[in-house]
Amino acid sequence: MNSFGRLFRLTTFGESHGPALGAVVDGCPAGIPLGEADIQRALDRRRPGQSALTTARAEADKVELLSGLYEGKTLGTPIAALVRNTNQRSADYAAFGEKDRPGHADATWRARFQHQDRRGGGRTSGRETLSRVIGGAIAEAFLAKQHPGLHTVAWVSQIGPLKAPTPLAPPTREEVDAHPTRCPFPQEAGEMAALILSAKENFDSLGGSVDVCTQGMPIGLGEPVFGKLKARLADALAGIGAVSGVCWGGGDILGDIALPGKRFHEGNVQAPSARYGGIQGGLSNGEALHVRVYFKPTATLGDMAKAGRHDACILPRAVPVVEAMVALVLADLSLQTLAFPHGL
Repeated sequence: MNSFGRLFRLTTFGESHGPALGAVVDGCPAGIPLGEADIQRALDRRRPGQSALTTARAEADKVELLSGLYEGKTLGTPIAALVRNTNQRSADYAAFGEKDRPGHADATWRARFQHQDRRGGGRTSGRETLSRVIGGAIAEAFLAKQHPGLHTVAWVSQIGPLKAPTPLAPPTREEVDAHPTRCPFPQEAGEMAALILSAKENFDSLGGSVDVCTQGMPIGLGEPVFGKLKARLADALAGIGAVSGVCWGGGDILGDIALPGKRFHEGNVQAPSARYGGIQGGLSNGEALHVRVYFKPTATLGDMAKAGRHDACILPRAVPVVEAMVALVLADLSLQTLAFPHGL
């Protein structure tokens, strides 16, 4: 399964150390304003080598649009985009032979397919997510026209044991990108950066969480039984490598489930039903959508981390990937609602 979505469909291709990676988006309506610059902005936020906190692999991730656009607008035909790999160092992986990383796809991929590209993880590498970011940028362009005012922003809310405060209002992407950790709180961001650098120096890794909020949501996206909005989001977000859990709601999401019903359903200062995460009965309720995504620590450790170029913590670069997957779900459900207003 290399495709995601039903009506708004993303297909990704390519390997970490192959000639290129890319994406094909099918189902995007015609007439949507879109250009290479829109996709490049998204890729620039995900690309490697952004700071001392990330992998040293130096890739420009320059996008090439091959089809589906004319005079700055989509044609309604498949949109194909390509990003060429230019800084592979496959020899870094040759010395490890069949040595498997704990928690990674190495062993299971080999057992299932009997053949694999071990250079940088091949198709199971986090580099595959650049294709998702391409798809997300196209989805956001569609959503901007279909639902003016809808806007998604994600930020790092935890790295290791360090947790950021719950913001009174979602930050802007500019505020998120102001620090290499992508945590919008300066003090916590500095502490997180020091923790990541320490893990990197010790060839260790860190996990944490990313919060994502979509404002300007319409009412009714999703289905009430199968195909609930929360189920579609869980599928999309859990499909990102290293994701270990997904929860809905603002604030202390996991802590809130310990509350008795009378307190849980009273809501809080954010909104009357903020603990629902903007979803009721499987459908969006028109309030802001809140989701938290938990990531386990990176699987490349010790000697393998010494030889290769890896992220000691993928959280900062996961932020645009999380945004992309949310956008893809909302674009697909938006088309579904237009095509089947009374449900599938």
